[in-house]
Amino acid sequence: MRFIALLSIFIFFLSCDTSETLTLTGTLPGAQDGSKVYFQKINQNNQPYDVDTTEIRNGKFTFEIAKSKESQLGLINFRNLNATHLFFYDEKDIVGEFDLNKPFDAPIKGGRDNDLWLKYKDKIQQFDDRKRKNLEDMQEAQRAMSNQDMVRLQTEATIISNEEQVFKKEFIDKNINSLTAMLVLNEMITKREVNIREVEAYLAKRDSKLFDNVFNRQIEINSQSLRVPHVGDIAPEFSGPDPDGNIISLSEAKGKVTLVDFWASWCRPCRIENPNIVRVYNQYKDQGFTVISISLDRPGSRAQWLKAIEDDKMEDWHHISSLMFWQEPIAQQYGVTSIPKAYLLDETGKIVATELRGPALGQKVGELLRNN
Repeated sequence: MRFIALLSIFIFFLSCDTSETLTLTGTLPGAQDGSKVYFQKINQNNQPYDVDTTEIRNGKFTFEIAKSKESQLGLINFRNLNATHLFFYDEKDIVGEFDLNKPFDAPIKGGRDNDLWLKYKDKIQQFDDRKRKNLEDMQEAQRAMSNQDMVRLQTEATIISNEEQVFKKEFIDKNINSLTAMLVLNEMITKREVNIREVEAYLAKRDSKLFDNVFNRQIEINSQSLRVPHVGDIAPEFSGPDPDGNIISLSEAKGKVTLVDFWASWCRPCRIENPNIVRVYNQYKDQGFTVISISLDRPGSRAQWLKAIEDDKMEDWHHISSLMFWQEPIAQQYGVTSIPKAYLLDETGKIVATELRGPALGQKVGELLRNN
């Protein structure tokens, strides 16, 4: 009996999976024998690099991949098809079913994240099908010149879009500690489907031990674009040198209504708009309207900057510039990628409007001052 008991224990340990690798098995029916397949990872610079390569034999290929306690992102690359598939791996074996006729679509199964990703893609495909049908119906209604149908279908399109956004956000929230949720969140950031407050709220719920992964690094970088101030936000505080070298700050210089204006002497649309800003300033300056102009003039262009201020008769308000072109710190802080760009602030420093030009600027400034 003792021998049998020892034998049972020996068999139990043999049956335990002590392997340090998992197996990724792929099928690609019809592929030419000897075709190369590459297993890749993503480096710190968000670039793929080859980890291993194998060949397809009889429509099949395999990779042995080091197991990971936490889910990791991998890529399967078919160079001859110019196709790459992402997948997730942890400690479980993976199976991928690839199709020569659909090189960019393949179910990869095994492990929590791969299963989540498949469910997510299936649901998104349902939304895509609904949106495509809605667009086809709109085109038909347009041809039939049916305004009633167009209004109905436009409302339907908005409903579909809203439902999709709700699904994505609920998916992230429900699966917050999965790598799949981070992939979806990063995608929503790049599409500007979430704001910075939502991103920060999601990340606050995430297990801090899971922060070192490719998507968290991308989220950290991409979410900076969401920090651009919007209408309803308090304008970020800033300071910079004026033409005399004095440091001017927003909090010190703003009035009852303040225009924060980004421009440059070399910017023709800016120079065309400047006379309009001068008119509005002269009309409302005694009622508390002020302007702070931040120039994106190039290094070494101080003379051109000052001449433009004089020529456009803008000497009466605050001017700031580090003469660093697009690297102007305040422009970067505000996410300015094109000029002219302007933010109109109320007395509390809240942004109440942007992109006001021509008569619209004077009308809005007058309205704010009357209601002050």
